[in-house]
Amino acid sequence: MAVAERELAREVRRLFRRFGETGAYVARLPDGDYGLFVARNRWQRPVLKLEARIWRDMEARDLVTCRENRENAGIWTPSEAGRAWFRRLEAAADPFQTQHRTLSRKPHPDPQEKERVVVNEGESPLGWLRRRKGAGGKPLIGEAEFEAGERLRRDFTLGRMAARVTADWALALAPGGGPRSARDPANASDTAFAARERLARALAAVGPGLAEPLYYLCCELEGLEAVERRFGWPPRSGKVVLQIALARLAKHYGLG
Repeated sequence: MAVAERELAREVRRLFRRFGETGAYVARLPDGDYGLFVARNRWQRPVLKLEARIWRDMEARDLVTCRENRENAGIWTPSEAGRAWFRRLEAAADPFQTQHRTLSRKPHPDPQEKERVVVNEGESPLGWLRRRKGAGGKPLIGEAEFEAGERLRRDFTLGRMAARVTADWALALAPGGGPRSARDPANASDTAFAARERLARALAAVGPGLAEPLYYLCCELEGLEAVERRFGWPPRSGKVVLQIALARLAKHYGLG
């Protein structure tokens, strides 16, 4: 059965939002369909599935590139044509976001990875705060505060906490609990567990009342207005609290 253009475009957008991550690939599943595997869960299970008919159409349009792994099984990665079409689809869906993108290359969250990754600072609340000017014409946060927030975010990403963030977050800030984790440390790599330890120490150094909104801003990437609504603050008051929290975080890291 032929794939409708709208359906294919929807599936391309759904796939390519994760397909471009470092180490991501698509492989055929036992049931004949195809699955996307990513580094976040160590490629243990697919994070999304695609019907075989959809995948055949993507191959026919050269949106993906096939290669063989060590088991001589085919795995697929994005082609340049696929990436280009995805960018066009995203631009058509949200031209404002595309217009205001600020792309830069950052070190990979895993210090063992030498490859640098492309990030969109326009999507980061920290990037917005750094570019936003205050009453005196200065940015709302300085370079030290921005780097501190990015370091907290890198440890969050490296700790691979996203799957069970609520439990991990609650334990990390539990009184007297120290840098504990809801996950079994035996199941985590030493690198990931060390990142969680650093994250918990940093949040503890910032202190209660400040660490919570800082977490949602830096790690969950909630915007300033969303953080204000979450904590019931008056409009435009959150930036003062977050400026103080980021200053404490920068001091904890020895920045500035």
